[in-house]
Amino acid sequence: MYLIERYQNNGFESVADGIMAFFDKRTDLQTRGISFKKDSTLSGTEAKISTDISLVAIDHSDPEAFALSQIIIRGINAGLNQYLKDRPLLRDCCPENDLFVNPIFNLQRYAPNEGFKEWHCDWTISNELTEPVNRVLAWILYCNDIESAGTEFYWQKHHETAKRGKLLIFPAGLSHIHRGRVSKTESKTIATGWINAGTEKSYISRLANS
Repeated sequence: MYLIERYQNNGFESVADGIMAFFDKRTDLQTRGISFKKDSTLSGTEAKISTDISLVAIDHSDPEAFALSQIIIRGINAGLNQYLKDRPLLRDCCPENDLFVNPIFNLQRYAPNEGFKEWHCDWTISNELTEPVNRVLAWILYCNDIESAGTEFYWQKHHETAKRGKLLIFPAGLSHIHRGRVSKTESKTIATGWINAGTEKSYISRLANS
């Protein structure tokens, strides 16, 4: 449990409220959620069912989306700084002795009976722009209170409840396999993304050359 950390304060609650309002307003940005995990062959169901908005905190083309993404990134950075302050060895053991909040991340809404239903971790070897192979940590910011529909961690036998304004940071790898707990009656909205090894400057340089 030591590596699963949660942070909650008035600032994160305000960010969560802003995400909820933005999601409701910007239907033009909403898409069907996707995952890089294959659908279950056992249950015959989709691994993830959601409505998503992808944000890119270095893209200025949509001023409203850019402004929100900057606010979210600042909040996640504040949580990350505290996380690493309490665990300095984690930074010391990373390539380039640094980590950064990936500027590409998602807002996700799960209607009743929807969710990321399959066990998974956030580390993969897919050739995707967020460089999944470099993910060290994952983060979730819960945007509304859903007592029965948070995040389940397999090895830790732990359920993290969804609380408005709660930021969760945890390892992205196989040690922290997890899935979303599904509500049959309520919708859950989250922002979620990754914290990668290295520096943001190096990452953005690779993006520019890709």
